[in-house]
Amino acid sequence: MKLQEYINEMKPDFHRLYGEKYQFELGQSEAHIDLTLGAATKYIQGLALSGKLSEIQSLATQGSMAMQDSPYYHELLKEITTSYYGLTWDSVRKEALAKDILGFILDGLKHRFQAGGYSPDRAGVMAFLGLDMGVLGKMGGMFSKFFR
Repeated sequence: MKLQEYINEMKPDFHRLYGEKYQFELGQSEAHIDLTLGAATKYIQGLALSGKLSEIQSLATQGSMAMQDSPYYHELLKEITTSYYGLTWDSVRKEALAKDILGFILDGLKHRFQAGGYSPDRAGVMAFLGLDMGVLGKMGGMFSKFFR
């Protein structure tokens, strides 16, 4: 899937922007992006499997300020901060890291989507992600909301 490729390409940029703030070496920045992405993917899959697609769309389409008021956003942050079990930081600092990484990833993906000239419909989103339109095409509506 292209999504992982996009994230991998963005990792050095995250480190340049935030590495000093969190006193990370490059490998630490990259590891925490992977932890964040893993926890976020697991949480969002859980929402999807429980039929909460509109909640996922809301998380993705309401903008960062509105997202912060969502109970699902707060649950997602909790899942992500829990995934940082190797850090001995307090929960406030872990949550700040989670917010920075999530914002960075979402902004980076949105920029790549727009710069790539993909159409904002199901087919464009699926092409961006490198997925076949077959069975996965039915989920495209959920992802298309993500890139507006």
